[in-house]
Amino acid sequence: MANTDTTTRPDYGLDAPVLVRTFFLAGVGALLLLLPAAFGVLPGRLWGFLLAALPLVCATYLLGMGCLLLYFSRVSKLRESDQLLDLISLSGREHILDVGCGRGLMLVGAAKRLRDGKAFGIDLWQAEDQADNRPDVTLNNARLEGVAARIEVQTADMRRLPFPDQSFDAVVSHWAVHNLRNAKERARALAEMHRVLKPAGQVVLADIEHHAEYAAGFARLGFTDIQHVGASWQTTFLSALLFGRFCPTAVFARKSVTQSISK
Repeated sequence: MANTDTTTRPDYGLDAPVLVRTFFLAGVGALLLLLPAAFGVLPGRLWGFLLAALPLVCATYLLGMGCLLLYFSRVSKLRESDQLLDLISLSGREHILDVGCGRGLMLVGAAKRLRDGKAFGIDLWQAEDQADNRPDVTLNNARLEGVAARIEVQTADMRRLPFPDQSFDAVVSHWAVHNLRNAKERARALAEMHRVLKPAGQVVLADIEHHAEYAAGFARLGFTDIQHVGASWQTTFLSALLFGRFCPTAVFARKSVTQSISK
């Protein structure tokens, strides 16, 4: 596919666009339910107030969640990507893999830290996970950021990574593994990250849920130095508002130096 993008600034996209759109549409729908009360159509002031209160609360919640998700996609994740990459010790000569790279936020960020190394990204390019999710968009972002020569992307499944054992010094993943709905499939993805990592290799898995599961999975695979990172009162508050379904934090782990490859 020819790259016809003429933008001059990189665009790392809107995550979960269907969910964001659903929040806004449902919020607008709830606001429309307020119109009868607002124009006095409902009989009696008390009934009008009571019937208007519920859609008002719903509209506030839904529109607020839509705005928060939009903020995380457009502002917060851009700020946090560098903080996540700071967790990895790099000399500049490493090979780094971004699992579920999307439009390349972590991939490009990793490439900026390399001199002689290279950053590889894999994705299935599903538009429901990220708006306009295509490899040519990722490569264009890399070009705009000046790191195209240190980037390579492939279409591949995180459960079957197309790389030899012990190919990478570090693996990163941002808001991708949760898209595997089955816990066994997520465990397969973690096992693949383990397989392609060199001994003492580092992994940073940022996601919106399943963090305890990831930490336990890394422990079973023999990783060491397992840490939960990025938790704050804001993420705790947001997780509570969304009933635990959206808590953007990360798990860091390191592959054992002497560990044999898990099959």
